Amino acid sequence: MILVPAIIVMIMVYLMLRYFLKENTRQFEFLKDEQELQRLKMIVERKIVSDKVVITYKLQAYERMAMFLERINPPNLITRNIVAGQTAGELQKHLLHTIREEYEHNMSQQIYLLPATWELIKKAKEEVSRLINVSMTAEMVDKDAGVYAQEILTKGFEKKDDPVDKALRIIKKELADL
Repeated sequence: MILVPAIIVMIMVYLMLRYFLKENTRQFEFLKDEQELQRLKMIVERKIVSDKVVITYKLQAYERMAMFLERINPPNLITRNIVAGQTAGELQKHLLHTIREEYEHNMSQQIYLLPATWELIKKAKEEVSRLINVSMTAEMVDKDAGVYAQEILTKGFEKKDDPVDKALRIIKKELADL
């Protein structure tokens, strides 16, 4: 008779322990899943913040490169750099120096641009430098800078082949896509 209640108590304790262990395992799995969810949430939030920062830097890079292209565009470049009494040779050196400085100042922006865009910007810089050099002739060196400037603008780029405009269009397109 004593054995029957003891067995019943043992069965009840066993069933309660089994229920408790199942419930405990379920709660542990829930907490584990909750922790994983929080970890993923933090990763997503960190990615969003990181993307905002990168987009900000990309926008600044595109802005700086658009400004660079506008500054090396021959009409703008000449207007900013021509000085009264300057010779054509002096103007040529000054224009090339200005382009080189502008380029070196903005070189770091290439990490935020697509490689093809950076190549177009480099090509535009090289084409403007080439135009400046091609416009200079031996008899032009000692002439007035205004005559040389007019020669550069006359030889200039045709609208459809203007590398500066082409690079600017690509920058604007990428900005629209961004």
